[in-house]
Amino acid sequence: MNQIIALQPGMLRTNLRGQIRQTQLPKWKALLPLFEAVMNSFQAIQDAKSDRRHRVTIVVERDEDLLDEDNAPIVGFEIRDTGIGFTDENFDSFNTAYSEHKYERGGKGLGRFMWLKAFETVHVRTTFQAQDGYDEPSHWLRDFEFGFDYDPDAASATQTDSGASGTTVRLGGFLSPYREECPADIEILAQRLAEHFILVLMQPECPEVEIHDGGIKLSLNKVFDENFQRGGHSGNFEIAGRSFRIDGFRLHSPRASKHRLIYAANSRAVNTERLDQFIPNFIGRLQDEEGDSFVYLAVVQGDYLNDRVNNFRTDFDMREELEDGQGDLLQVEDLRRSDIRAECLAFVQRDLAELIDGLNTAKAKRVRDYVRTEAPQYKPLLRYLDEFIGSISPNASKMDMELALHRELHQREVSLKREGSRILTEAAKQEDYEGYRQRLSEFMERSNELGVSALAQYVSHRKIIIELLEKALSNDKRTGKYPLEEAVHNILFPMRATDQDILYSQQNLWIIDERLNFHSFIASDRPLNSHTDFTSKSRKRPDLFIFDRKIAFSEKIDDGMPLNSITVIEFKRPQRDDYTGDDNPLRQVFEQIQLIRGGQFKDDNGRPLSVAGDKIPAFAYVVCDITPSMHAELKMSDAMPTPDQRSYYGYHRTFGIYFEVIDYGRLLADAKRRNRVFFDRLNLMDAQRP
Repeated sequence: MNQIIALQPGMLRTNLRGQIRQTQLPKWKALLPLFEAVMNSFQAIQDAKSDRRHRVTIVVERDEDLLDEDNAPIVGFEIRDTGIGFTDENFDSFNTAYSEHKYERGGKGLGRFMWLKAFETVHVRTTFQAQDGYDEPSHWLRDFEFGFDYDPDAASATQTDSGASGTTVRLGGFLSPYREECPADIEILAQRLAEHFILVLMQPECPEVEIHDGGIKLSLNKVFDENFQRGGHSGNFEIAGRSFRIDGFRLHSPRASKHRLIYAANSRAVNTERLDQFIPNFIGRLQDEEGDSFVYLAVVQGDYLNDRVNNFRTDFDMREELEDGQGDLLQVEDLRRSDIRAECLAFVQRDLAELIDGLNTAKAKRVRDYVRTEAPQYKPLLRYLDEFIGSISPNASKMDMELALHRELHQREVSLKREGSRILTEAAKQEDYEGYRQRLSEFMERSNELGVSALAQYVSHRKIIIELLEKALSNDKRTGKYPLEEAVHNILFPMRATDQDILYSQQNLWIIDERLNFHSFIASDRPLNSHTDFTSKSRKRPDLFIFDRKIAFSEKIDDGMPLNSITVIEFKRPQRDDYTGDDNPLRQVFEQIQLIRGGQFKDDNGRPLSVAGDKIPAFAYVVCDITPSMHAELKMSDAMPTPDQRSYYGYHRTFGIYFEVIDYGRLLADAKRRNRVFFDRLNLMDAQRP
């Protein structure tokens, strides 16, 4: 027979095989059938009238073929108790799907179906006491297999001479995938049991619970007393008129590794969340006042959770958050998991306030040191550090701190922009001028702080770029060779790119001239006929040699003239000293400018601009090391040297081009000199002074 037969009139029969198919049991809940059987034992003991010392025994069965191995896989369990047994009333409930016999204690009437979901065989042997119709108490025995062919009529009770009530349920043949998810280590199994029944084990009337594994006997009560009770505290809170209780425990077991929040219903755990997902300070084990490490476990319970647990005890029927369009006013039916969690997290942080304060103090010192020495752009945030230090992990790396500070700065910038917009919108309606002035003053103070932070970040970026440039200009200590000009080129502007392809922060032309930060178009190392901003037939680049590279761009102006200027920048290999008249760099940039002037320029909409190319002012920069051969070429070009002979400048009247030749050493020294005052003001470590 593939059914459970209801013994009470008016109830429907239930197809057992179909019921098992619909039973929800995720593989990560592999121990839930065991938990259901143990909970039945606890409840049977609660119902027992005798004053005898009650006990629950859990016998672990392992794979006999692998017993010689350490921690052979668990294939079954036997759960024994000294409870009331399968009385007629309990047996009727067992044979009735969705029985309400244990409804007041959270019973769903479905726990036994999980046995057949995860185990191949279920054997029940139970002894109970009956007094009806007898002068003296008598004991009865039911001994039956519970499976897809289960027949309630075959489980009829027979009288027995046994003088003690109790039940043994054997769950055999652990099925896949649940078998693979079951912990093989007896201590881990005990910890899982203790966590699930933590609310039962903490009660004074809790019976003795033992786990037997071969010759090993482990007291679950002792595991709980030694690992769960030290330093435990309790608290209560209320949300929308519903009351909750939360208990905090410090687990000193070395096998416990994650801090967790357990949502419980009817004195048993249902699901768990890791606390480090919400409290970064809980990333690892904590240390108590005596220096002992522990893992924190919080358990929350309440009638609301009892009411909302699903039939299979795998989750709760409640939302994580309110859906869009719903207000923030909470009704009882709208309680969210996030509301309960927020109260639990507040309790946890109060319970461990002293330890958390110590962690935050240590983290704050690390963050301040990092900002002082490496990230001065975040100095304005230090006054608010106490507000967000808890969001930073105790094990945070420099990159983690950078990301946390950047996130905080961005959030404050967004908030400030919203507030500024609100102030401006409400200004016209403001009747209290003094209140408006005060609010505006506070807003401007915070706004200035963020402005200082942005400036500091920009200056810090400049320091890094100068250090990279200095390294790029140094020779290889092993070979004595200097790098190609590509290294310098890519620092100042990435090769084969335009300003539409890269971020503004990747453009570092300020090293050559601060005015070069302002432009409308930049193309780097691209053939002239590949640009979209003007048309040219030439594929020529500055030089066919692999050492020659260029950047060419034009700037639009706003005074009625279509174009303001054309600038060409030419890089040469550091320490090159073989220049001749044929490859004079000035001649190369002059030719490039003439080719650009001969092209057809376009506006932002791609329409041709009517402009005489030869009338456009042009500027040329050559960046190189002014070696002896370069000195000779510059003299032949009638270039004017600076007093230190580290740069040349001039104006070519025929072509109408202003030009400047800058030595790499002079370029680096000038960049350091111009920015030194900012580095000093921000307490940055000085770049090596020229």
